[in-house]
Amino acid sequence: MHLAREMYEDVAHMEKVEVPEEVFDKTFIRHLMLGTEETRRETELLHALHENFVEFRFEGTRCRGDRDIYTYGAMKYITNLKNHLTVNLERYMIRALFALYPGICPKGISAIINGITHDRKLEDDIEFVDKKASNQSTNKVSVIRADLQEHRAVMGLPNPTDKISELRKDKGRYYRLVLLYFVVLDRELERKAQVKLSGGK
Repeated sequence: MHLAREMYEDVAHMEKVEVPEEVFDKTFIRHLMLGTEETRRETELLHALHENFVEFRFEGTRCRGDRDIYTYGAMKYITNLKNHLTVNLERYMIRALFALYPGICPKGISAIINGITHDRKLEDDIEFVDKKASNQSTNKVSVIRADLQEHRAVMGLPNPTDKISELRKDKGRYYRLVLLYFVVLDRELERKAQVKLSGGK
């Protein structure tokens, strides 16, 4: 996630970003860990990452006889990453959304999460947030609706009829979008923390 953040640091509209498929490729991960010297299959992206992000380089001694171990390590890393993106999506969203929108009630947070992770009619969820017909509740509902649309766009669900269950069928695209979404939430949390710190105690 840190590497993806660095890659898209200057991008303003993250919903338009396409995370490269190579990010989940075992050869890519192995080269990222061990370097690209003497490799037969080096991509421009991988070379650029090694040039631009020195902190991700492997500093140890590379042994030809340990090739299988390196490959296994890369495969294990990808498996752990995919598990993390699947299992922790909702948990990470709950923590991040409560921090990002402290003024929104728990039902509002729940509406945003359900609008992304569950295949249900979004409007019903949002309207249920506050049944009182006041200006304040109407404003809350419109804010929640706008936030939900923004989050769904990053997750590759720009249309109200788009379903997460359909997106999950394309595993490669799903993992890349969830990784991107984690990056967006992380970046927003950091920005909010900096604003708080700049405001004094």
